[in-house]
Amino acid sequence: MAILIIGATGNIGRHLVDTLLESRQQLLLGVREPEKARATWKHHASYIHFDFSEPETFEPAVGAVERCFFIAPHDDPVPSVELFLQHAKHLKQLTFSSGRTTGGVEGKPLHTIEQRIWDSFIPATILRPGWFMQNFTGWIGDDIREERKIILPAGDAKTAFIDVRDIAEVAALTLIHGGHTGHTYELVSDEAFDHYQVAEMISRAIGEKVEYQPMGPLDYIKRMMKKGWSRDVAEHTVELYRLVMEGREEETTADVEDILERKPRRLQDFIEEYKEALK
Repeated sequence: MAILIIGATGNIGRHLVDTLLESRQQLLLGVREPEKARATWKHHASYIHFDFSEPETFEPAVGAVERCFFIAPHDDPVPSVELFLQHAKHLKQLTFSSGRTTGGVEGKPLHTIEQRIWDSFIPATILRPGWFMQNFTGWIGDDIREERKIILPAGDAKTAFIDVRDIAEVAALTLIHGGHTGHTYELVSDEAFDHYQVAEMISRAIGEKVEYQPMGPLDYIKRMMKKGWSRDVAEHTVELYRLVMEGREEETTADVEDILERKPRRLQDFIEEYKEALK
C-alpha cells in the first residue's frame, strides 16, 4: 500500500521522495496542485490534491494509505492538524517532522502538535531536525553570493546543523521499517559551529573572504522586511534565533548515527560539495 507524503515539494519532502523511490516504495504525493507537480517532477508516483486549509482534501488522501509523513502548515497549524488526525486514526505509521528549536518548547505550535499526536494513539515517530545546512545555499545564501556576508541575529551561539538528506533517510526508515514507533529523534550533526566558523569554512571553500555579521533583532526584522519578508515571518525568524542564542541548538546527539548506522554528514563536506552554489 502506498505511503502518503505531505509536503513532498518541500526541503525534506523532495529528498524523502527520492529516497523512498530508490527503495521501490509506492508513493502518493499530497500536493496543492497535482497537475503542476506531475508536469514538473515526472516521478513514478501518484499525486492527489491535499491542502491543510481545505479539510475536504484530508480523507481522500489519508484514507488511501496506511503510512504517512507530514509537516505542519505555516499558518495557525494546530486546528487543521487536529482535524487531520481525526482522519488518520487507521494509520499504521505516522511520521511528523517537527522542529528542534520549538518542538520541545511548551506552548509553541509544534510542541502542541507533538502532544496531539501522542494523545491520538496513532503509531507515530516524531523527528526534530535542527537548522538545515541547505539554508546556506538557500535563503542565507543570497547574502553570501551578493555581499559575501552571513547576516543573522545569532550572536556567537553554536548550532549543530543537519543535512536535509540525512533527515530524509531517517524519515524513510521510520516509514518502511519497524522499531521507531513512539520515539522522538533529535536530528543534528555530531559537530556544532558558530557562524564565524561557518564563514571561515565558506571563505576557504570559495577562495574569497566571507564575513559573519551578527545583527540585533530589530535591525534584522527591518532588513528582511526591506527584502520582501512579511513582519510575521521576520519576527518568527528572530524568535527562533533567540532560542539559538540560548544554546538550544548547540547540543549534539547520536540519533542520526544510531538510526542510519553511519556518521551524519559534516558541514565542512557540505560546503565543499556545494561551493559552486555559494559563489
